[in-house]
Amino acid sequence: MRTLKYKPLFEAETFDMTPIIDVVFLLIIFFMLVAQFIVAEQYKVSVPGEIKTAQAKDAEKKHPLTITVMPDQERGVICAVGVEKLASVEGKDMKALITSAINDYLTEHKPADKTVRLRCDRAVSFGQVKYILFGISQSRAENLDWAVLSE
Repeated sequence: MRTLKYKPLFEAETFDMTPIIDVVFLLIIFFMLVAQFIVAEQYKVSVPGEIKTAQAKDAEKKHPLTITVMPDQERGVICAVGVEKLASVEGKDMKALITSAINDYLTEHKPADKTVRLRCDRAVSFGQVKYILFGISQSRAENLDWAVLSE
């Protein structure tokens, strides 16, 4: 008696995914360890449009001091210098408070680039920000970057 052996038309080939998964996990671990988390920008601010700064080279610099201006239902605006929230005051009191906070930061950290980055929520009007700008101008800061519309 004769036995016929059938050969399949297509042979199933396997692809070993283990090395690829190992490489992906190593990359994830590498980026988690190397990534620098920005503490100063932890406040949720709705900036109008895409953020563009006054200088394109800012991304390459170390992170400057960030002042975040957020709306407050009770008093108008809340201001944070770096990670420190300031007392909610208005007008000329805000100017003095901002000037003092910036000068204290620059004295303590002694950055080579005395740039202040201003991030304002889109709900905050210019009238509410003008005293903050006066405070920045009276401080020892040398440059100001401000988030603007991308139009």
